Amino acid sequence: MELRDAQLKAGHAVATRQAYRGWMLRYRRARMAGQCRDLQSYLDRLSTVERVNPKTVRHALNALKFYHEKVLGIQIPEKSLTLPRVNPHKNVPVWLTHEEAMDLIGRMTGVARLQAEMLYGTGSRITALLTLRMKDVDLGRGLVVFRHDKGGKSRTVRIPAAVMPRLRAHVEAMRLQWEGDRAKGIRCPVDDPALARKLGGKTGTLAWYWLFPSAATRGKERWHATDRAISAGLEKAVAEAGITKRVSPHVFRHSNATALLERGENIRRIQEHLGHTHVETTEIYTHAAGNESLISPMDMAPAPVARDILPFRRTA
Repeated sequence: MELRDAQLKAGHAVATRQAYRGWMLRYRRARMAGQCRDLQSYLDRLSTVERVNPKTVRHALNALKFYHEKVLGIQIPEKSLTLPRVNPHKNVPVWLTHEEAMDLIGRMTGVARLQAEMLYGTGSRITALLTLRMKDVDLGRGLVVFRHDKGGKSRTVRIPAAVMPRLRAHVEAMRLQWEGDRAKGIRCPVDDPALARKLGGKTGTLAWYWLFPSAATRGKERWHATDRAISAGLEKAVAEAGITKRVSPHVFRHSNATALLERGENIRRIQEHLGHTHVETTEIYTHAAGNESLISPMDMAPAPVARDILPFRRTA
């Protein structure tokens, strides 16, 4: 069985499929170059030679274990491999204040700005946003459905009212682009072969057109856009604003969650909004927002001096 077929059967998300394929290719190249003998020696090389983060080494193990067992048919016994120790403490995510986020968005233009507005306004992941189809956006009700997000979950989120005019104009522009592609016989493909067979010619309809299509085509196929445009626009905006934080498109998701917490939103609702399986994942944003009720001693008013108390005097 090919890796792609095994992943489709397992229901892996697009990002997971790409990551697993990347690790498989890296592992194969290392074996061919004589840099490792087996899976254990490759994991050791990642830790000691390439100085890869322990969490990333575990991601590599998950991918290569899947490859060995589902594709090669080689079972990897539980706890048979030695892995580097992972720091149990989670780092506080980088986030922007509402003023910083809006400042950056205001400095961006075109499709990159719309993507940034959608990321901050809905708290979505960048991959989930870029793989949206036209059918996933309900302009009449002001809703967007993120399908098959991380973990295979789907969720419905309200589109911010401030984004609607720009989104409506973009949808109309994409409709006109779809008409041009249809005349040329260009379609937006579907990853899953079984779904592609089921849909048949429907993949060429407006409903299955990408909300953010790539500018280039591959023969008669047009895939969705990458994150290059928004990353470049965001990098420029960060430099102009003089923000020293390490900002990426994913930071808008962190900023969305933190802003909701600071507003007093219930953490369970935020968990559902972000699509987290465990509330502990959402709770990390409480550390990012900090404890607003705790006042630093430096900001406290000086203690009042009691004027009616006489100073102590030593008696003879």
